[in-house]
Amino acid sequence: NRLWQHHMGRGIVVTPSDVGTQGVPPTHPELLDYMAMKMINNGWRLKPIHKLILMSAVYRQSGDSDMLAAKKDPDNKLWWRRGSTRLEAEAIRDSMLAVAGSLDKSMYGKGTLDQSNPRRSVYLTVKRGQLIPILQLFDAPDAIQGIGNRDVTTVPPQALAMMNSPFVRRIAEKFALRVRPKGDVTVEQVVENAYTIALARPPNNAESSRMIAFIDAQSDSYGGNEQGMVRAVADYCQLMLCLNEFVFID
Repeated sequence: NRLWQHHMGRGIVVTPSDVGTQGVPPTHPELLDYMAMKMINNGWRLKPIHKLILMSAVYRQSGDSDMLAAKKDPDNKLWWRRGSTRLEAEAIRDSMLAVAGSLDKSMYGKGTLDQSNPRRSVYLTVKRGQLIPILQLFDAPDAIQGIGNRDVTTVPPQALAMMNSPFVRRIAEKFALRVRPKGDVTVEQVVENAYTIALARPPNNAESSRMIAFIDAQSDSYGGNEQGMVRAVADYCQLMLCLNEFVFID
C-alpha cells in the first residue's frame, strides 16, 4: 500500500498508518492482496513490486480528464486517470544535484547538516533544531513524529527560493557548465542539452524558440559578450530547475 502511495500519490488504503478496521476501506482490496502475494512469492523483495507498479497500465496512462469519468468518479477512486504528483523534498534536491553533475552517490559514512553537501539527501542529518532549509521548503517532515502522508503545499516561498537561493544558483551554474562546456556551443545546442538532461526529452519548436530568445535577451542585458553569455546560460539553467515539469511527475 505504501509503495503504491509512493508512486501514485494516494494509497489503495488512503489511511496508510491504519489499514485495519479503524481506517478507510481499500478501494481495490483484490489488487492489494495480489501485490502482497507477489511480494511474498518474491522473497519479500521490493524491486519486483516497484517494477510491477511502474509497468502497469494505470501508472502509464494519461493524466487527461474525461467528462463522463469525472462525473461518475470525481475523486478518481477507480484510477481512470493518472494524476500528477510532486517529487518529495529529498528527491527534488537530489535531482538538482544530479542534473548539475554534482551528486555524490557514495554510500555509508557520517551525515551532514550542510544542504550544499553533494551527498544524497538520505545522508543529511535530521536535527529538529537545525532543519535543512531546502527540504523544509518542500514539506519534508520535521521528524518529531511519524506520519503516513506528507503534506504537499504550493506556496510563494518555494518559487522565490528557486529563483533567489544561493544554493540553487550554484547548482544552476554547474548545470550551465554541463550544457555549455565550451564557448563554441551554439544557443540551440544549449537549449537541446538542457532539456535532455533536466527533462529527459527534446524541446518542441515553440519551447526551443522561446528559450533561445530568453538566452539571447539575457546575454544582451549583460553586455552581449562571452561573459554575458555565460551568465545568460546560467539564468536559463536556473529557469529549467524552476519548471513544474522538473519537480512533478505528470
